[in-house]
Amino acid sequence: MEALEKIPFDFRYEFTCETDGCRGHSLKCTDWEMGESWRRWQPVYGEQGWEAAFRQKYEHEMMNRFDTHFYVGTLHQFPNAWIIVGLFYPPKSTLSLFPD
Repeated sequence: MEALEKIPFDFRYEFTCETDGCRGHSLKCTDWEMGESWRRWQPVYGEQGWEAAFRQKYEHEMMNRFDTHFYVGTLHQFPNAWIIVGLFYPPKSTLSLFPD
């Protein structure tokens, strides 16, 4: 069995929530698809180019094209530290249950 390559980066999402006085959150994302994107794109785009493709998908598309949600959890060793363990991103809907 071949050992899985360690990704030399911690990918994070920074966001604010709807809580009054929120100063923002920064959560590490361990989503499998994100790691595989880096593994595929780094050899194709090189050391300098993979980041632009990565940001296009996981920043711009996730926020503009999709209704992105995070699956979050904690680790046994750090029960108070939340991480993103997965992404759920259905297309943004143009339908409304309560039309104006």
